[in-house]
Amino acid sequence: MNSSDDETESLGSIGDALCEALGNLRAQSVSLHSTAGDILWLSEGVMGPDEHSLVLEATNALTLATDRHYIFQNLGDGRSATFLPARSPNGELVGLATIISESKWLDSAGAGRLVNNQTSAAMRRLAIFRKPIRPAPTVAPPKATKRPAAAPTPVSPSTTGLRVVGSRAPQAKHVESAPAIAKPTAIAAPTVGSGKFRFSDTHYQLHVQQLLKLRTGGGTRRYEVLARPVGRSSTPDSVADTVRCAIGTSELDRLVIAELLAWIEAHPKVLDDKPASFSCNLSMSSIADPKFLAFVASQLKTRDVPPGTVGFELSEQACVKQQRDVEMFIAACEKLGCYVVIDDFTLDSRVVPWLASPAMRFVKIDSRITTSAMTNRLQQALVIAMSQMSKVLGISCVAKRIDTPAARQWLSAVGVDYAQGFVLEEPKPLNELE
Repeated sequence: MNSSDDETESLGSIGDALCEALGNLRAQSVSLHSTAGDILWLSEGVMGPDEHSLVLEATNALTLATDRHYIFQNLGDGRSATFLPARSPNGELVGLATIISESKWLDSAGAGRLVNNQTSAAMRRLAIFRKPIRPAPTVAPPKATKRPAAAPTPVSPSTTGLRVVGSRAPQAKHVESAPAIAKPTAIAAPTVGSGKFRFSDTHYQLHVQQLLKLRTGGGTRRYEVLARPVGRSSTPDSVADTVRCAIGTSELDRLVIAELLAWIEAHPKVLDDKPASFSCNLSMSSIADPKFLAFVASQLKTRDVPPGTVGFELSEQACVKQQRDVEMFIAACEKLGCYVVIDDFTLDSRVVPWLASPAMRFVKIDSRITTSAMTNRLQQALVIAMSQMSKVLGISCVAKRIDTPAARQWLSAVGVDYAQGFVLEEPKPLNELE
Protein backbone atom coordinates (compact mmCIF):
# COMPACT_ATOMS: atom_id res chain seq x y z
CA MET A 1 0.00 0.00 0.00
CA ASN A 2 1.50 3.37 -0.96
CA SER A 3 1.65 6.50 1.19
CA SER A 4 -1.33 8.07 -0.60
CA ASP A 5 -3.49 5.07 0.33
CA ASP A 6 -2.25 5.28 3.94
CA GLU A 7 -3.17 8.97 4.07
CA THR A 8 -6.64 8.38 2.63
CA GLU A 9 -7.32 5.53 5.07
CA SER A 10 -6.10 7.59 8.03
CA LEU A 11 -8.27 10.56 7.12
CA GLY A 12 -11.18 8.23 6.45
CA SER A 13 -10.88 6.63 9.88
CA ILE A 14 -10.70 10.04 11.52
CA GLY A 15 -13.76 11.21 9.58
CA ASP A 16 -15.68 8.04 10.46
CA ALA A 17 -14.77 8.47 14.13
CA LEU A 18 -16.04 12.05 14.06
CA CYS A 19 -19.32 10.99 12.42
CA GLU A 20 -19.76 8.29 15.06
CA ALA A 21 -19.07 10.83 17.81
CA LEU A 22 -21.89 13.04 16.51
CA GLY A 23 -24.34 10.37 17.63
CA ASN A 24 -27.92 10.84 16.42
CA LEU A 25 -27.31 14.22 14.76
CA ARG A 26 -28.77 14.18 11.25
CA ALA A 27 -25.81 15.76 9.48
CA GLN A 28 -26.05 16.41 5.74
CA SER A 29 -22.28 16.29 5.42
CA VAL A 30 -19.15 16.12 7.53
CA SER A 31 -15.79 17.20 6.11
CA LEU A 32 -12.19 17.65 7.20
CA HIS A 33 -10.11 20.57 5.93
CA SER A 34 -6.59 21.95 5.93
CA THR A 35 -6.03 25.53 7.10
CA ALA A 36 -5.84 26.52 3.42
CA GLY A 37 -9.45 25.38 3.00
CA ASP A 38 -8.60 22.24 1.02
CA ILE A 39 -11.01 19.32 1.49
CA LEU A 40 -9.10 16.42 3.07
CA TRP A 41 -12.14 14.16 3.51
CA LEU A 42 -15.86 14.49 2.77
CA SER A 43 -18.54 12.12 4.03
CA GLU A 44 -20.87 12.56 1.04
CA GLY A 45 -21.97 14.92 -1.72
CA VAL A 46 -19.97 17.93 -2.85
CA MET A 47 -19.06 21.24 -1.23
CA GLY A 48 -20.13 24.33 -3.17
CA PRO A 49 -18.31 27.69 -3.44
CA ASP A 50 -20.45 29.33 -0.72
CA GLU A 51 -19.69 26.55 1.76
CA HIS A 52 -15.99 26.73 0.86
CA SER A 53 -16.00 30.49 1.53
CA LEU A 54 -17.48 29.79 4.96
CA VAL A 55 -14.67 27.32 5.67
CA LEU A 56 -12.11 30.04 4.92
CA GLU A 57 -13.97 32.50 7.15
CA ALA A 58 -14.07 29.96 9.98
CA THR A 59 -10.36 29.21 9.50
CA ASN A 60 -9.53 32.89 9.93
CA ALA A 61 -11.74 33.22 13.01
CA LEU A 62 -10.34 30.10 14.69
CA THR A 63 -6.78 31.18 13.89
CA LEU A 64 -7.33 34.54 15.57
CA ALA A 65 -9.39 33.26 18.53
CA THR A 66 -7.22 30.47 19.91
CA ASP A 67 -9.55 29.89 22.87
CA ARG A 68 -12.65 29.11 20.79
CA HIS A 69 -13.78 25.48 20.75
CA TYR A 70 -16.28 25.83 17.89
CA ILE A 71 -17.95 28.30 15.53
CA PHE A 72 -21.64 28.12 14.64
CA GLN A 73 -23.03 29.76 11.49
CA ASN A 74 -26.64 29.89 10.28
CA LEU A 75 -26.44 29.59 6.50
CA GLY A 76 -29.79 31.32 5.94
CA ASP A 77 -31.20 28.58 3.69
CA GLY A 78 -32.57 26.23 6.33
CA ARG A 79 -29.13 24.82 7.09
CA SER A 80 -26.48 25.53 9.68
CA ALA A 81 -22.75 24.84 9.88
CA THR A 82 -20.57 24.11 12.88
CA PHE A 83 -16.78 24.24 12.66
CA LEU A 84 -14.51 22.37 15.09
CA PRO A 85 -10.79 23.24 15.29
CA ALA A 86 -7.88 20.79 15.28
CA ARG A 87 -4.99 22.36 17.19
CA SER A 88 -1.43 21.35 17.94
CA PRO A 89 -0.32 21.22 21.61
CA ASN A 90 0.81 24.86 21.42
CA GLY A 91 -2.62 26.00 20.20
CA GLU A 92 -1.73 26.41 16.52
CA LEU A 93 -4.64 25.70 14.17
CA VAL A 94 -3.64 22.85 11.85
CA GLY A 95 -7.04 21.82 10.47
CA LEU A 96 -10.78 21.91 11.08
CA ALA A 97 -13.98 19.92 10.64
CA THR A 98 -17.19 21.22 9.06
CA ILE A 99 -20.55 19.78 10.09
CA ILE A 100 -23.54 20.86 7.98
CA SER A 101 -27.05 20.02 9.13
CA GLU A 102 -30.61 21.27 8.80
CA SER A 103 -31.23 24.13 11.22
CA LYS A 104 -34.15 22.30 12.82
CA TRP A 105 -31.75 19.58 13.96
CA LEU A 106 -28.92 21.87 15.05
CA ASP A 107 -29.21 25.45 16.31
CA SER A 108 -26.80 27.81 18.06
CA ALA A 109 -27.79 26.47 21.47
CA GLY A 110 -27.09 22.87 20.47
CA ALA A 111 -23.83 23.53 18.61
CA GLY A 112 -21.86 23.72 21.85
CA ARG A 113 -22.95 20.20 22.76
CA LEU A 114 -21.03 18.89 19.75
CA VAL A 115 -17.84 19.59 21.68
CA ASN A 116 -17.58 16.44 23.79
CA ASN A 117 -14.95 13.87 24.68
CA GLN A 118 -15.55 11.83 21.53
CA THR A 119 -15.44 14.72 19.03
CA SER A 120 -12.45 16.25 20.85
CA ALA A 121 -10.61 12.93 20.54
CA ALA A 122 -11.30 12.84 16.80
CA MET A 123 -10.02 16.41 16.39
CA ARG A 124 -6.87 15.55 18.34
CA ARG A 125 -6.29 12.68 15.92
CA LEU A 126 -6.66 15.09 13.01
CA ALA A 127 -4.22 17.51 14.65
CA ILE A 128 -1.62 14.76 15.12
CA PHE A 129 -2.16 13.55 11.55
CA ARG A 130 -1.70 17.07 10.17
CA LYS A 131 1.26 17.91 12.41
CA PRO A 132 2.86 14.86 14.06
CA ILE A 133 4.38 15.45 17.48
CA ARG A 134 8.16 15.30 17.23
CA PRO A 135 10.20 13.78 20.06
CA ALA A 136 12.11 16.22 22.21
CA PRO A 137 15.84 16.53 21.43
CA THR A 138 18.17 14.60 23.72
CA VAL A 139 20.41 17.63 24.20
CA ALA A 140 18.82 20.89 25.25
CA PRO A 141 19.67 23.70 22.85
CA PRO A 142 21.61 26.65 24.25
CA LYS A 143 19.47 29.48 25.53
CA ALA A 144 19.32 32.43 23.20
CA THR A 145 20.13 35.81 24.66
CA LYS A 146 17.02 37.94 24.48
CA ARG A 147 17.73 41.32 22.99
CA PRO A 148 15.42 44.30 23.40
CA ALA A 149 13.48 45.19 20.28
CA ALA A 150 15.08 48.01 18.36
CA ALA A 151 13.00 51.11 17.72
CA PRO A 152 12.17 51.82 14.06
CA THR A 153 14.86 53.89 12.38
CA PRO A 154 13.78 56.98 10.40
CA VAL A 155 14.61 56.65 6.73
CA SER A 156 14.68 58.88 3.68
CA PRO A 157 11.76 58.49 1.24
CA SER A 158 11.93 57.67 -2.45
CA THR A 159 9.06 57.43 -4.88
CA THR A 160 6.92 54.25 -4.73
CA GLY A 161 3.29 53.26 -5.02
CA LEU A 162 2.42 52.95 -1.30
CA ARG A 163 -1.05 54.20 -0.49
CA VAL A 164 -0.81 56.98 2.11
CA VAL A 165 -4.02 58.76 3.00
CA GLY A 166 -4.08 62.56 3.20
CA SER A 167 -2.19 65.35 1.48
CA ARG A 168 1.52 66.11 1.66
CA ALA A 169 2.76 68.00 4.64
CA PRO A 170 3.59 71.65 3.75
CA GLN A 171 7.30 72.47 3.54
CA ALA A 172 8.58 75.51 5.44
CA LYS A 173 10.46 78.06 3.29
CA HIS A 174 13.79 79.46 4.48
CA VAL A 175 14.27 83.23 4.18
CA GLU A 176 17.84 84.43 4.76
CA SER A 177 16.93 87.93 5.95
CA ALA A 178 14.15 86.81 8.29
CA PRO A 179 14.71 87.60 11.98
CA ALA A 180 15.24 84.75 14.37
CA ILE A 181 12.06 83.38 15.89
CA ALA A 182 11.37 80.96 18.69
CA LYS A 183 11.39 77.32 17.67
CA PRO A 184 8.03 75.55 17.94
CA THR A 185 7.67 72.91 20.61
CA ALA A 186 8.68 69.54 19.18
CA ILE A 187 5.99 66.86 18.99
CA ALA A 188 6.82 63.93 21.20
CA ALA A 189 7.71 60.70 19.43
CA PRO A 190 4.66 58.39 19.20
CA THR A 191 4.50 55.46 21.61
CA VAL A 192 4.94 52.05 19.99
CA GLY A 193 1.54 50.37 19.82
CA SER A 194 -0.39 53.66 19.84
CA GLY A 195 -1.37 53.42 16.17
CA LYS A 196 0.94 56.33 15.32
CA PHE A 197 4.49 56.57 14.00
CA ARG A 198 6.95 59.08 12.60
CA PHE A 199 8.53 58.90 9.17
CA SER A 200 10.76 61.52 7.52
CA ASP A 201 9.78 64.31 9.96
CA THR A 202 6.06 63.62 9.43
CA HIS A 203 3.76 62.08 12.03
CA TYR A 204 1.35 59.46 10.73
CA GLN A 205 -1.68 57.80 12.26
CA LEU A 206 -3.02 54.43 11.13
CA HIS A 207 -6.64 54.45 9.97
CA VAL A 208 -8.82 51.54 8.89
CA GLN A 209 -11.73 51.30 6.46
CA GLN A 210 -14.06 48.34 6.94
CA LEU A 211 -15.41 46.25 4.07
CA LEU A 212 -19.20 46.00 4.27
CA LYS A 213 -20.40 42.40 4.02
CA LEU A 214 -23.14 42.02 1.40
CA ARG A 215 -23.80 38.30 1.94
CA THR A 216 -24.41 36.20 5.03
CA GLY A 217 -21.73 33.97 6.48
CA GLY A 218 -18.55 34.44 8.46
CA GLY A 219 -17.95 36.70 11.41
CA THR A 220 -14.48 38.06 10.70
CA ARG A 221 -14.29 41.82 10.24
CA ARG A 222 -12.21 42.91 7.24
CA TYR A 223 -10.26 46.17 7.19
CA GLU A 224 -7.96 48.00 4.81
CA VAL A 225 -5.15 49.82 6.63
CA LEU A 226 -4.35 53.38 5.59
CA ALA A 227 -1.52 55.64 6.79
CA ARG A 228 -2.62 59.28 7.14
CA PRO A 229 -0.49 62.31 8.07
CA VAL A 230 -1.83 63.62 11.38
CA GLY A 231 -4.30 66.47 10.96
CA ARG A 232 -4.81 66.10 7.21
CA SER A 233 -8.10 66.00 5.28
CA SER A 234 -9.92 62.71 4.76
CA THR A 235 -12.24 63.57 1.88
CA PRO A 236 -12.30 61.11 -1.04
CA ASP A 237 -10.73 63.66 -3.40
CA SER A 238 -7.85 64.49 -1.06
CA VAL A 239 -7.23 60.82 -0.45
CA ALA A 240 -7.16 60.08 -4.18
CA ASP A 241 -4.74 62.96 -4.80
CA THR A 242 -2.40 61.73 -2.10
CA VAL A 243 -2.49 58.16 -3.35
CA ARG A 244 -1.41 59.33 -6.81
CA CYS A 245 1.58 61.23 -5.46
CA ALA A 246 2.42 59.16 -2.37
CA ILE A 247 6.10 58.94 -1.50
CA GLY A 248 7.91 56.33 0.56
CA THR A 249 10.11 53.29 0.47
CA SER A 250 9.99 49.74 1.65
CA GLU A 251 11.00 51.18 5.02
CA LEU A 252 7.73 53.12 5.22
CA ASP A 253 5.83 49.89 4.57
CA ARG A 254 7.81 48.27 7.37
CA LEU A 255 6.87 51.04 9.78
CA VAL A 256 3.19 50.56 8.94
CA ILE A 257 3.41 46.79 9.49
CA ALA A 258 5.45 47.14 12.69
CA GLU A 259 3.04 49.66 14.22
CA LEU A 260 -0.05 47.68 13.19
CA LEU A 261 1.27 44.48 14.80
CA ALA A 262 2.39 46.36 17.91
CA TRP A 263 -1.12 47.82 18.22
CA ILE A 264 -2.73 44.38 17.83
CA GLU A 265 -0.46 43.01 20.56
CA ALA A 266 -1.32 45.94 22.85
CA HIS A 267 -5.10 45.60 22.33
CA PRO A 268 -5.91 41.86 22.45
CA LYS A 269 -9.44 42.38 23.83
CA VAL A 270 -10.49 44.26 20.69
CA LEU A 271 -10.14 41.09 18.62
CA ASP A 272 -11.18 38.48 21.19
CA ASP A 273 -14.95 38.65 20.64
CA LYS A 274 -14.95 39.89 17.05
CA PRO A 275 -12.04 38.49 15.01
CA ALA A 276 -10.61 40.85 12.42
CA SER A 277 -8.05 40.84 9.64
CA PHE A 278 -6.11 43.77 8.19
CA SER A 279 -4.75 44.26 4.67
CA CYS A 280 -1.93 46.73 3.99
CA ASN A 281 -1.13 48.31 0.63
CA LEU A 282 2.44 47.66 -0.48
CA SER A 283 4.79 49.75 -2.53
CA MET A 284 6.45 48.19 -5.57
CA SER A 285 9.80 48.35 -3.78
CA SER A 286 8.49 46.14 -0.96
CA ILE A 287 7.21 43.56 -3.44
CA ALA A 288 10.69 43.39 -4.96
CA ASP A 289 12.50 43.40 -1.60
CA PRO A 290 13.47 39.78 -0.76
CA LYS A 291 13.96 40.75 2.90
CA PHE A 292 10.56 42.38 3.39
CA LEU A 293 8.61 39.22 4.26
CA ALA A 294 11.44 38.05 6.51
CA PHE A 295 10.92 41.30 8.43
CA VAL A 296 7.17 40.64 8.56
CA ALA A 297 7.76 37.09 9.84
CA SER A 298 10.06 38.43 12.56
CA GLN A 299 7.47 41.01 13.64
CA LEU A 300 4.67 38.42 13.69
CA LYS A 301 6.77 36.19 15.95
CA THR A 302 7.85 39.06 18.21
CA ARG A 303 4.27 40.32 18.64
CA ASP A 304 2.77 36.81 18.79
CA VAL A 305 0.19 37.65 16.10
CA PRO A 306 -1.22 34.84 13.88
CA PRO A 307 0.00 35.33 10.27
CA GLY A 308 -3.56 35.06 8.92
CA THR A 309 -4.41 38.32 10.67
CA VAL A 310 -2.44 40.30 8.09
CA GLY A 311 -2.68 40.50 4.32
CA PHE A 312 -1.09 42.53 1.55
CA GLU A 313 -2.83 44.39 -1.25
CA LEU A 314 -1.05 44.27 -4.61
CA SER A 315 -2.37 46.39 -7.45
CA GLU A 316 -3.03 44.60 -10.71
CA GLN A 317 -0.75 47.11 -12.42
CA ALA A 318 2.14 46.21 -10.10
CA CYS A 319 1.48 42.52 -10.75
CA VAL A 320 1.79 43.09 -14.50
CA LYS A 321 4.93 45.23 -14.22
CA GLN A 322 6.72 42.99 -11.70
CA GLN A 323 5.51 39.54 -12.65
CA ARG A 324 8.57 37.66 -11.43
CA ASP A 325 8.70 39.59 -8.14
CA VAL A 326 4.97 39.09 -7.56
CA GLU A 327 5.20 35.37 -8.27
CA MET A 328 7.94 34.98 -5.66
CA PHE A 329 6.11 37.25 -3.20
CA ILE A 330 2.86 35.24 -3.40
CA ALA A 331 4.77 31.97 -2.99
CA ALA A 332 6.47 33.38 0.10
CA CYS A 333 3.11 34.49 1.53
CA GLU A 334 1.84 30.92 1.11
CA LYS A 335 4.68 29.65 3.32
CA LEU A 336 4.36 32.47 5.84
CA GLY A 337 0.57 32.20 6.18
CA CYS A 338 -0.32 35.79 5.28
CA TYR A 339 -3.02 36.38 2.68
CA VAL A 340 -2.93 38.35 -0.58
CA VAL A 341 -5.42 40.76 -2.15
CA ILE A 342 -5.37 41.82 -5.82
CA ASP A 343 -6.48 45.45 -6.00
CA ASP A 344 -7.92 47.32 -9.01
CA PHE A 345 -8.69 43.97 -10.66
CA THR A 346 -9.82 44.05 -14.31
CA LEU A 347 -9.48 40.35 -15.24
CA ASP A 348 -6.04 40.83 -16.80
CA SER A 349 -5.06 37.42 -18.19
CA ARG A 350 -1.51 37.77 -16.85
CA VAL A 351 -2.81 38.04 -13.28
CA VAL A 352 -5.64 35.48 -13.32
CA PRO A 353 -3.39 32.38 -12.81
CA TRP A 354 -2.25 33.71 -9.42
CA LEU A 355 -5.82 33.63 -8.14
CA ALA A 356 -5.46 29.86 -7.68
CA SER A 357 -2.80 30.39 -4.99
CA PRO A 358 -3.80 29.25 -1.47
CA ALA A 359 -2.61 32.65 -0.24
CA MET A 360 -5.16 34.51 -2.37
CA ARG A 361 -8.13 35.70 -0.31
CA PHE A 362 -9.75 38.69 -2.11
CA VAL A 363 -10.01 40.46 -5.44
CA LYS A 364 -11.04 44.12 -5.41
CA ILE A 365 -12.74 45.10 -8.65
CA ASP A 366 -11.37 48.24 -10.29
CA SER A 367 -13.58 51.17 -9.26
CA ARG A 368 -13.88 52.29 -12.90
CA ILE A 369 -15.84 49.10 -13.52
CA THR A 370 -18.03 49.15 -10.42
CA THR A 371 -18.96 52.85 -10.65
CA SER A 372 -20.29 52.45 -14.20
CA ALA A 373 -21.80 48.98 -13.87
CA MET A 374 -25.30 50.30 -13.13
CA THR A 375 -25.50 51.97 -16.55
CA ASN A 376 -23.14 49.93 -18.73
CA ARG A 377 -24.03 46.35 -19.70
CA LEU A 378 -20.44 45.40 -20.55
CA GLN A 379 -19.25 46.52 -17.11
CA GLN A 380 -22.15 44.60 -15.56
CA ALA A 381 -20.99 41.47 -17.36
CA LEU A 382 -17.44 41.97 -16.07
CA VAL A 383 -18.63 42.32 -12.47
CA ILE A 384 -20.74 39.17 -12.74
CA ALA A 385 -17.86 37.26 -14.34
CA MET A 386 -15.44 38.28 -11.58
CA SER A 387 -17.96 37.42 -8.89
CA GLN A 388 -18.65 33.94 -10.28
CA MET A 389 -14.97 33.24 -10.88
CA SER A 390 -14.11 34.15 -7.29
CA LYS A 391 -16.82 31.79 -6.01
CA VAL A 392 -15.42 28.86 -7.98
CA LEU A 393 -11.90 29.63 -6.70
CA GLY A 394 -13.08 29.99 -3.10
CA ILE A 395 -12.03 33.62 -2.70
CA SER A 396 -14.07 36.74 -1.93
CA CYS A 397 -14.97 39.56 -4.31
CA VAL A 398 -15.00 43.24 -3.26
CA ALA A 399 -16.61 46.18 -5.10
CA LYS A 400 -14.98 49.58 -4.52
CA ARG A 401 -16.38 53.15 -4.41
CA ILE A 402 -19.99 52.06 -3.84
CA ASP A 403 -22.14 54.98 -2.72
CA THR A 404 -25.80 54.17 -3.47
CA PRO A 405 -28.28 51.66 -1.98
CA ALA A 406 -29.25 50.55 -5.51
CA ALA A 407 -25.65 49.62 -6.31
CA ARG A 408 -25.35 47.67 -3.07
CA GLN A 409 -28.53 45.71 -3.77
CA TRP A 410 -27.46 44.85 -7.32
CA LEU A 411 -23.97 43.78 -6.23
CA SER A 412 -25.43 41.56 -3.54
CA ALA A 413 -27.84 40.01 -6.05
CA VAL A 414 -25.03 39.07 -8.46
CA GLY A 415 -22.93 37.47 -5.72
CA VAL A 416 -20.36 40.14 -4.78
CA ASP A 417 -19.27 39.50 -1.18
CA TYR A 418 -18.17 42.93 0.07
CA ALA A 419 -18.57 46.63 -0.77
CA GLN A 420 -16.18 49.44 0.13
CA GLY A 421 -16.74 53.18 -0.09
CA PHE A 422 -16.64 56.46 1.83
CA VAL A 423 -20.44 56.66 1.97
CA LEU A 424 -20.62 53.17 3.47
CA GLU A 425 -17.73 53.46 5.91
CA GLU A 426 -15.27 56.34 6.26
CA PRO A 427 -11.75 55.51 7.40
CA LYS A 428 -11.39 55.90 11.15
CA PRO A 429 -8.40 55.83 13.49
CA LEU A 430 -7.22 52.35 14.38
CA ASN A 431 -7.62 53.23 18.06
CA GLU A 432 -11.38 53.63 17.59
CA LEU A 433 -11.90 49.95 16.85
CA GLU A 434 -14.11 48.20 19.40
